[in-house]
Amino acid sequence: MSLRKSVQLIVYPDRIGRDLKDLEQFLDGPVGEAIGGLHLLPPFPSNADGGFSPLTHQEIEPRYGDWDDVARLAARFDLCLDLVLNHIADESPEFKDFVAKGAASEHAGLFIDVDEMGEITSDDLAKIHIRKEKEPFRDVTFGDGSRGRVWCTFTEHQVDLDYRSAQTFALMDDNLRFMTARGVKLFRLDAFGYTTKQIGTSCFLVEPRVWEILEWFRDKSAEYSAEVLPEVHDHPSWQYAIADRGMWCYAFALPPLVLYSLLDADSRYLKGWLRMCPHQQVTVLDTHDGICIPDVEGILPPAAIEALIANVSERSADPILRGSAANVHSVGAIYQLTCTFYDALKRDDDAYIAARAIQLFAPGIPQIYYVGLLAGQNDEALMTSTGELRDINRHYYTLDAANIAVAAPVVQRLLALMRLRRNHPAFEGSFELEYSNDSSVAMGWRAGAAWCRALIDLRFRTVTVEHDDGAGGEPVSFRA
Repeated sequence: MSLRKSVQLIVYPDRIGRDLKDLEQFLDGPVGEAIGGLHLLPPFPSNADGGFSPLTHQEIEPRYGDWDDVARLAARFDLCLDLVLNHIADESPEFKDFVAKGAASEHAGLFIDVDEMGEITSDDLAKIHIRKEKEPFRDVTFGDGSRGRVWCTFTEHQVDLDYRSAQTFALMDDNLRFMTARGVKLFRLDAFGYTTKQIGTSCFLVEPRVWEILEWFRDKSAEYSAEVLPEVHDHPSWQYAIADRGMWCYAFALPPLVLYSLLDADSRYLKGWLRMCPHQQVTVLDTHDGICIPDVEGILPPAAIEALIANVSERSADPILRGSAANVHSVGAIYQLTCTFYDALKRDDDAYIAARAIQLFAPGIPQIYYVGLLAGQNDEALMTSTGELRDINRHYYTLDAANIAVAAPVVQRLLALMRLRRNHPAFEGSFELEYSNDSSVAMGWRAGAAWCRALIDLRFRTVTVEHDDGAGGEPVSFRA
């Protein structure tokens, strides 16, 4: 069964209410009527990185609920779960057995023996793409007292898996089979680009190996009637290449494009992207990560990117920078801006609705992050308490607070657009970019006789929607 083209909500299992039952109760209200899919961020037992250090993909963290709770959500919505394929937690049974027994462990083949890879020079280290301020290795003392090193791209608790090993593919096959049996229709392939370890390269998105790995996941998921959404932040050509190989790609260029378009009242670059972007894409304006900059390089000119960074940085936390394993303090290029999208647009309700209208009318399946759904503001207290910059956009809502936020006028306006996106038959058809001047953008959809279009005026931040009435009568028109 193909994915519905309506909005998917991105949400943690414990940040709207305490657990999955609270989330289910929240979705019994108007939000559930406006979405067709749910991207549930990792609900698995985890020991680091906000759930992205899973001990296993085959259990639900008990404080969130159980698989029955997940199955009820999967029965109502197209369910997307993260497959954290690059690494596994150091508290997982597999890694603990490996530490205890070393090479004699039945799980030894899952992990990279860094010292067996040969000499790694300072020049080699300088090429390695890293995510934390450290070399991507960790010392291990085995049960017999011997020592070794494993690869840890992210935190010390997240141990990379070895994709040169058949054992790793067998583990992933088992995870795919298990989760699709419980209703998962779409797998977000988290951090897949780091699976290609080859000394002398960046060890990130190394071709052609990265395509061999991705195509295995695509084909294996299809055997279980599921699809894949590889996650990568890099040059936009990667998204085109992913879509060209029959997988869903992310429209990660859209957030900075929309921000630039609205803050500068200039639609030229946005329309250029809309003419050529893949249509088998998932559109986002915000996620649990920051607003990424590499994805728009080559689409927005450098001066426009620099101006956007300067503008949004006035309202955001410190940006996240790109790193080098040889000298982690030599970085200077911006990787992510840390800010809620509502704050990025200066908490301007009209600008925010204009941004969401662009997303909802763009080609692809729209995903809306829970903080963005509720027009959430920067949570500087949470960020300060955890020390994680991206926590500024990861607020914890009680169930009551979330329901109060839903009642806000800006959220009600957004929900009206989301219901239109879910219910109007035109969105099952084809996307059309229509004529507009350089300070506006006009987009539409058509399926047979059904049609729906929106004109977004970037200067005045207005959204005018027109659509057929479904009965051959006069068109319906309203201001969003």
